[in-house]
Amino acid sequence: MNIKILFQKKYTVVLIYFSIIAMAYSQSKTDCNTIFVCISKENYAQLFQNSFVKDTLFLCKENSTTTTTDSYTGKYLLGEFGTIEFIQPSENINFGDKLNDIGIEFKTRRKGDLIQLKNKATPKKCVIKDISIDESDKSYLWYSELKLVKHPINFEVSILEYSPNYLEELGFSKEQLNEEISPSTYNQIVYQGKAYPRKFKSFKSVSIEVNSEGKKYLKQMAKNYKFNFNENFVICNDFIIYYKLNRKIKKTILKNIEINLTESLTNKEITISESIAISITNNYAKIIFKN
Repeated sequence: MNIKILFQKKYTVVLIYFSIIAMAYSQSKTDCNTIFVCISKENYAQLFQNSFVKDTLFLCKENSTTTTTDSYTGKYLLGEFGTIEFIQPSENINFGDKLNDIGIEFKTRRKGDLIQLKNKATPKKCVIKDISIDESDKSYLWYSELKLVKHPINFEVSILEYSPNYLEELGFSKEQLNEEISPSTYNQIVYQGKAYPRKFKSFKSVSIEVNSEGKKYLKQMAKNYKFNFNENFVICNDFIIYYKLNRKIKKTILKNIEINLTESLTNKEITISESIAISITNNYAKIIFKN
């Protein structure tokens, strides 16, 4: 291997390591909760066809959601501490409804963290939007969402905070609402200590290609969300957004989503559809998107 390339790789690993340590002492804890992507009808139809995917790797579920601003149906790969959501294109005008829309959603751990982040952000750069569930007999606040006012045409990163009423519906006491709610605490209360029955544990990283506008967005996003922006990657606690600058592309391109597994598995490659595959290496798996 070229000595220069080897040095650059080692330098990057060291930089990421010390950046993660610094982040632990410098920001409110947030966790990567959901990554969603809008894919073609053909790819959507084949998501749950592989038995290893649905019986070993993920809890697979298709679900419809109606809010006061949107209505959509998605297929979900549910993990112990994270969810991958796939949506088909629709005629709706909301972000997420168009082919190749990509969203990364983080979640706060403490009530009030979202407004604190908003207050610390650059004035007029961020906005908090309330999302309410709309059911036949009632509507209620589901979560509040912090996002930048402007984002690239098909890519957005946001931070969510569940409403106290929603968490109470899930079984949280008023006392617990004032405490830190880690992913493991959330699962303990909501699922009453039941063991997660599949292998998808949590998110590790995502890799994307961005144009100049996309890189500028990542830098602004990191600044306002108190993440750590570096050349070629952005760190949020133990989750990393890797990005490659490609000035020729018009939209952000999702390359892969890397996840942690609950245990080491036999290395294998799985074809999901013409455009989606999964690669498993020991304790990790990558969902690969072929463009």
